[in-house]
Amino acid sequence: MKLKFLLPCVFFLLQCGLYAQTNFEGDVLDETGQPLTGATILEKGSSNGSITDVNGHFTIRTSSPTPVLVVSFIGYESQEVNVQKGDVIRLQMKLNISSLDQIVVLGYSSKKKNEIASAVTVVSEKQLRDATTNDIGTLLQGKVPGVQVVNSSGAPGAQAEIRIRGIASVSAPQGPLFVVDGIVGGNFDLNDVESVTVLRDAGATGMYGSQANGGVIVITTKKGKQGKPRFEARVSTGQRAPDFGNIYMMNGKQLYETHRNLYRNLQFNKVDFLAFEAERPRELSYRNFDWVNEVFQPAAVNNYYLSASGATDRFSYHVGGSYFDEGGTFKNTGFDRINFRANTEYKFSSKVSFTNNINISGAEGTSYDYNDMYYTYLSMPWDNPYDEDGNVRYIDGNTEGWWSRDKINPLHTLENSNHAYRGFDINYDLGLRINITDWLAITSMNRLAAGTNKSENFWSPLVAGAYHGKGFVNAQSDLSYGGVTTNLARVNFEGSRHSFSALAGYEGQGSDYEFIYAEGKGLPEGFDVLTVASSEKLISGSNSRTRSNSFISQANYNFRNTYFLTASYRIDAVSSFPPANRTAHFPSVSAGWLLSNEGFLQNNKTFNLLKLRVSYGITGMQDIGPYRYLGLFALNTNYNNQVGATPLQLPNDKLTWEKNNQLNFGVDIGLWKRFDLSVDIYQNTTKDLLVEVGQPLSVGFETRWENIGQVKNNGVEVALNTSIIQTRDIGWDISLSIGKNQNEISGLKAPIVVTGSWGISQIYRNGGELYTFYLKKWTGVDPATGLPTWEKTEDADGNPIAPVPTTEYSQASNQEVGSALPDWQGGGATAFRWKGLTLSAAAAFSQGNLVYNNTRRFMDNDGHEPYYNLMVLREDENRWAEPGDIATHPNMANSPLSTETSSRLLVDGSFLKIRNIRLAYELPGSWLGKCNVESITVAISADNPFTFTNYWGQDPEATITPAPFTLPGVSDFKYPNNKQISAQLSVRF
Repeated sequence: MKLKFLLPCVFFLLQCGLYAQTNFEGDVLDETGQPLTGATILEKGSSNGSITDVNGHFTIRTSSPTPVLVVSFIGYESQEVNVQKGDVIRLQMKLNISSLDQIVVLGYSSKKKNEIASAVTVVSEKQLRDATTNDIGTLLQGKVPGVQVVNSSGAPGAQAEIRIRGIASVSAPQGPLFVVDGIVGGNFDLNDVESVTVLRDAGATGMYGSQANGGVIVITTKKGKQGKPRFEARVSTGQRAPDFGNIYMMNGKQLYETHRNLYRNLQFNKVDFLAFEAERPRELSYRNFDWVNEVFQPAAVNNYYLSASGATDRFSYHVGGSYFDEGGTFKNTGFDRINFRANTEYKFSSKVSFTNNINISGAEGTSYDYNDMYYTYLSMPWDNPYDEDGNVRYIDGNTEGWWSRDKINPLHTLENSNHAYRGFDINYDLGLRINITDWLAITSMNRLAAGTNKSENFWSPLVAGAYHGKGFVNAQSDLSYGGVTTNLARVNFEGSRHSFSALAGYEGQGSDYEFIYAEGKGLPEGFDVLTVASSEKLISGSNSRTRSNSFISQANYNFRNTYFLTASYRIDAVSSFPPANRTAHFPSVSAGWLLSNEGFLQNNKTFNLLKLRVSYGITGMQDIGPYRYLGLFALNTNYNNQVGATPLQLPNDKLTWEKNNQLNFGVDIGLWKRFDLSVDIYQNTTKDLLVEVGQPLSVGFETRWENIGQVKNNGVEVALNTSIIQTRDIGWDISLSIGKNQNEISGLKAPIVVTGSWGISQIYRNGGELYTFYLKKWTGVDPATGLPTWEKTEDADGNPIAPVPTTEYSQASNQEVGSALPDWQGGGATAFRWKGLTLSAAAAFSQGNLVYNNTRRFMDNDGHEPYYNLMVLREDENRWAEPGDIATHPNMANSPLSTETSSRLLVDGSFLKIRNIRLAYELPGSWLGKCNVESITVAISADNPFTFTNYWGQDPEATITPAPFTLPGVSDFKYPNNKQISAQLSVRF
């Protein structure tokens, strides 16, 4: 941290000094009169506090001789005690089964924790502060059972991929629905988040009907609280470095010695050194340019946040602003984001309140081109990109002495190209609540949203390759805008034994999207805008519109705070489907039994919580894109100087919704007020999958959108939270989350094979699993010849035979060789506190998934691309050199097809990552009293410091999202994830 930043802080602390204080001591007892260990005692209006020891005893130093002490403990009612100097305090707590009374925000509604009969996990603001990032998915990784988070790119501004309870569809989007402050969609900044609630089963997500197949994540932003104005300032600054995983590119000497194998005479098994040295002079072994560490570099990451909040009897406010500056570890990449949020609420009276929220954000950055990453890794160490004066050299096919295959200097390309993007969005929320009676209220929540993004790519005429002498520029921009209105009537009846609440109302959503693209070549040097393009111009664009209407209803019943029943019913009508199928119905029901409130368990010393839960419901997926059911024509051709129309898409007037039938059983157990265990078992079945199905050749179209087949996900989730030690000075907490999911396809008429780039294929078939790779099976290296072998399972006529190895790639058969989906995933966290010092760590893991490591096709190519650099072999790997060798890599002199698409490049992607290690210190309140500062916390943290994996390549986290040229589970020259270390300062006053 910069010295000029530290000096004012030190001066500020020294000026505060010490001040006179008063000591109090006492005892805290439970409802039976036994000492209560770990109860918290706070001086109201200050940060002074204490915790009871094993004897229930505490000592607290206060800033006032007549303070108000607030005493609290999980499972008991908090109490406020007025004390005076000389008082001996002896307080007996009253049992309150509700920590349990904690309010959990579920989006449309809020419930006490004990009323919830669904699979719901709340992640607090404190739990979200263990890393410096601008992405909510990264912060959730490993913290919620059943939630898979994949950081498939370390590029600045990249967003993690989130999946809840497996993959429920083939073609529809798989990510969760985000709900911000009770309204579907919306934008937010992590610094303004109060809590995150993850809804995993239909009992909780059913209220969101056609948008909830992928689960729901509810974001609650901060609101003003009663009391004097509070200010918070947070600064985080750090340095990051690329995490190359287990990729180590060869230096000049290693590559030179490896290339000798290219000149091996197979008949005599001898290297022809004369031919070798004639074509590769010995002085090459002394050339050693490190391309990777020249193009990649350490980068800074900074996060600044300032907020103000407060509330009176009528008006509350929270205003926050942040700036996030993320440097890229790959040259010429980076990301900046600025965000402003203002949340206000005004109470006209006890019956009418008005909320007014706005969130504005803008972002800009520079991205990268895949080819630049490709050449960075594969350029040979024998080449030097700089001339004698230290300037970057222009390289092309006429350049002498350049060894790398494509005669391109990536550093020159990076200096003469640019890939920029900018974005801006605004969300405005307007809410009204009218309490007509004590039991009846009307609420209206409304949001208007708009966003625009623009990206540009430019290559100067100076670059080598396809754009040399011409240059290239393109630009694309989009505009999206829309709104949501949710209008509900709410009733609530509270009785001594019976409680009932319900809501019903209407929700309408609309969105419009516009897109335009243009490109051109023939640029004069020094210009990078479309208007100067003189040749090969192209322009295209599109727009779409979606509208939906929904009826929403829910009813909740509570008997004796022990038996709970919730039922919801939603009807959605969406314009994305044919008129006959636009309306769908989504019911759900959940029930809970809080056994720990039964008389036979109320005085039990073991179980402080025991609850059984069950839920069933149906959710859907509407977001398949508009117009899929229509017969479409493309109007982008020219005929006789007139607009020409060509058929583009087959119609299907029977297209309908994907529906996910979800069943969940759960149990929550609390033991000795220290151990909380939740276990959920679920079965989710998605029916009427939306799939592009192949058509007979006579139809004239390759595919058509149809509803066919189903996907079933069965799984178990376990969450454990423990307080191992909880005393005044020492605390130790541990949390674990584990999820297992099994995926199965059924109901297809025939197997569907999906092929991406490089011929990598996956197969969907009855009884199989989604994202199952369908490849030729690699069987190793023939010890006699050193040739690669694959498995042959059919004869020349296509009849099945017993599997045998073959050295002929064309004779090998495609087979199912494993899935990109993990068997197990989860994580854990621990925090150890000693007085004001806290050491915490978090980890995440994935087990059982396979990754197709396509980078090895080039980096580990066995010499058939002799002008690429190669990666260093693992210690347990070796190359075939002579007959009889048991080798992992074939003969370099005669293996041209060894890295063709096969299971050789399909490897175990399991990993255990230490996501974060953090050491924080909260300065004692006695240092701050005179300064009117509530708290100051300083911390240092390391993100992604260690990854444990057998994956030999870049980081094992590979995308799980299908794309036009990329299949889930394929890793292909990804932008490396980052290791980073940062320091944080947080001040509240």
